Amino acid sequence: CRGCHMPPVDSPELRDQRSKYWTRTNRYGKRFLKVSVINLAAIGTDPTAAVNWYQRVAETNDLGLGTVGAGEALEAVTTHVAERAYDELRLSESERAEWNGYRDPAVRAPLGYKARPLDGIWATGPYLHNASVRSLYELLLPASERARSFSLGSREFDPREVGFVSARNGAWTLRTDEPGNSNAGHEFRDAPIGAGVIGRELTDDERWDLVEYLKTL
Repeated sequence: CRGCHMPPVDSPELRDQRSKYWTRTNRYGKRFLKVSVINLAAIGTDPTAAVNWYQRVAETNDLGLGTVGAGEALEAVTTHVAERAYDELRLSESERAEWNGYRDPAVRAPLGYKARPLDGIWATGPYLHNASVRSLYELLLPASERARSFSLGSREFDPREVGFVSARNGAWTLRTDEPGNSNAGHEFRDAPIGAGVIGRELTDDERWDLVEYLKTL
């Protein structure tokens, strides 16, 4: 898991800001975690969200940039809105830097998905970027064995498989055969690594051990 998601946040590796998991000190004297972006071909999960954002364009009109990618447009618009508000509030340069979290604006549109640290993963079901996998246990199964549909709307936590209980009278049913909803990829399966396979197939005991460990993060 660490290969993509990094060690736990409270681990010695992440507490040490000189480690490989942190950026270099920026002009404000701050460092930030370097969250990995995993290539679509490698992770094999539904590409729709990333591809749509990557291909989308916008007319900037009043900002005078012409037709640009959605990432560039969003960065330009949000920066303009923030700077106008800062001007109205008469903030100093140091105050503006603080309000910006000591980061420079950087909206990206990569053909990939971020693999954030797994701390608190037990509380964030359903899983994958498109919420197409109901539980952590199912996420450790080959994709062919994952549920192809489940009902959403319940807030009842499933402490065994880790996720939410599929609502009997859910407000909405997620179907993985619909565009953008595929539950493929991120698989532990006996096949060559790549194209959606990230590790060997696990035994059922190994799956349950991993689920119990992930509950502790």
